[in-house]
Amino acid sequence: MSGSIKDKIAEIIKNTGADGCVECGKCVAVCPMSEMYPDFGWEMSPRGVIRRTVMGADILRDPMIWRCTGCNAGTDVCPEGVSCRDLVRNLRQLALETGGAAKVRTCELCGAPFLPQPVDEYVQGRLARSNRDYLDTCPTCRQRRYLGRNA
Repeated sequence: MSGSIKDKIAEIIKNTGADGCVECGKCVAVCPMSEMYPDFGWEMSPRGVIRRTVMGADILRDPMIWRCTGCNAGTDVCPEGVSCRDLVRNLRQLALETGGAAKVRTCELCGAPFLPQPVDEYVQGRLARSNRDYLDTCPTCRQRRYLGRNA
């Protein structure tokens, strides 16, 4: 992507279909964040993030883009095919590139950012202490490690 931040966000909106959101709320109904966070509400919901992005809010500094788990459930039920997961992933990447990122866990092997702090805190609280090191590497490095052990 080239151009201004506004142009990059417009491209993300176009590529993810976010401009086609009809605000039906199906993504909100299946979003696991409602069970993860006691303060879950419209602002945190996929629909809220989509709406603020499309309406031109300062979304790259919005802490709510860092709470998404990237599960793709909202996309699976969207009648317009809006990719909530890709919207959030791309917004996070742009936030990282422009210095607007929240605290993100980085992979101990490759250094890639992969897990935002709110999701990390939730998962750490749910995992048994013996499994917590699972989150020290990104999914790509975990897969490589697995393949190396089992090839």
